[in-house]
Parts: sequence; structure tokens; C-alpha cells
Amino acid sequence: APITIDMALTRACNYSCVFCYAMLQENERKSITIPVMERFLTDCAKIGVRGISLVSDGESTLSPAYEYSIRRGHELGISMASGTNGFLLTRDVSERILDALTYIRINFDAGTAPAYAKIMGVKPDWFHRVVGNIKGMVEIKKRDNLDVTIGMQMVLMPQYGAEIIPLAKLAIELGVDYLVIKHCSDD
Repeated sequence: APITIDMALTRACNYSCVFCYAMLQENERKSITIPVMERFLTDCAKIGVRGISLVSDGESTLSPAYEYSIRRGHELGISMASGTNGFLLTRDVSERILDALTYIRINFDAGTAPAYAKIMGVKPDWFHRVVGNIKGMVEIKKRDNLDVTIGMQMVLMPQYGAEIIPLAKLAIELGVDYLVIKHCSDD
């Protein structure tokens, strides 16, 4: 059995990041439903999979199976994690999932709203919504003394290097556990 599995619950995404590699590997889309995830997670627990990360290829928070998968995997003793753009992780959602996660990583590619909008292909006010969502996660973690690691990740393209310092300052201000700057795998 694999020790860990990286997977996405959907190929859909509500962002349009300039560096997104997923569109270069487009394939037929199928829905991963709650019954499918129940069977998958149960099988994973039986064969000894130790961790599942909901990352890459799509925005898993868009899937109706997102919260269920995190909670159920955790109940089965699997270390659950998520990589996300953070847009749908409102305080209510965070209240329901943070205690079941080992880590959550927010892809956040700029320290200013205009650059965030340009790089991530969204409206500038989405920057402020995600900042608020991250603040909420950090508050919940501190309030409940949770063991979850909350991180941010910047996919760096050379032309956006001026965003590194503002983003680092923002990460410190938000109180996340880390900020990682990852190189872009440009095609």
C-alpha cells in the first residue's frame, strides 16, 4: 500500500492561475461522490494508507465530498491534509474541518490585492476574502489549541518577484505557521 496519497476530489476550479499546470493534463472528468469516497477511504484504512492530501489538479473545496472526506478519513485514523486556494474556507467550514486535518496549505501567490487578482485570475476583493478566511483559521487553531499546521504557498514566477516581501509580511501578520515559496514548473 502507498504510505500517502495525493489526490483531488475534482478537476474543477474557481480560480484561473497563470501558472496552472492542470490544464495541460486535461482528461475526462468524473465526479467523486461521498459513496465513492466512503469506499475509497475504508479501503485505504484497511490496507494501511497513513495519509491522504487533497491537493492539485482541481479545487477540492468545490466538491460536495470535501468536508465528509476529511472528517471520515480522520475517523478512520488516516492523517488528512488539504491544499486549497482558501476561497470557500469560511469560518463555518473551518470550524468543521480544522480539528481533523494534519495540515492545510493555502495557495496565495501575492502580497497585494492587484497582483493576487492578476496572478490568480480572480477579482481583487477575493484577496481580502481569503485573508479573512486565513485569519479565521488561525483564530480557531489558537482558541482550540489544535495541532493542525496552517501554511501558505506562493508559486513563484520571476516576473512576480516583487510580491515576495509583501507576502512574507502578510504571512507574519496573519500568524500562519509557514510560508513556502515554490518554483513554477512552467511548460
